[in-house]
Amino acid sequence: MQDFDHMLWQISHQNISFYQDEDGWYLLVDAPCHHLLPDGGCGIYAERPNVCRQHSNDYCEYDAAAEEGFKKYFNSYASLQAYCRQRFKSWDQHYKKT
Repeated sequence: MQDFDHMLWQISHQNISFYQDEDGWYLLVDAPCHHLLPDGGCGIYAERPNVCRQHSNDYCEYDAAAEEGFKKYFNSYASLQAYCRQRFKSWDQHYKKT
């Protein structure tokens, strides 16, 4: 449940959504990288973070509509919270407001 609590915090910010595919859960940041060059190249390619090095553009999240490409897709706090309530029957008791 803690992972989903953290996901709710993340999705509370602009341009953030989550999806699940056959490989697991992913954070989708719908914002351009600050290092993206006008031609689409990476401005810090030689020093890019490891997560960028591991990323492949063989398939992009935007190649198909979310409803077609993902097992689950959440683009709002309300939709993710509803899923959490359904998945974890004790969600409301665990996160009861004080």
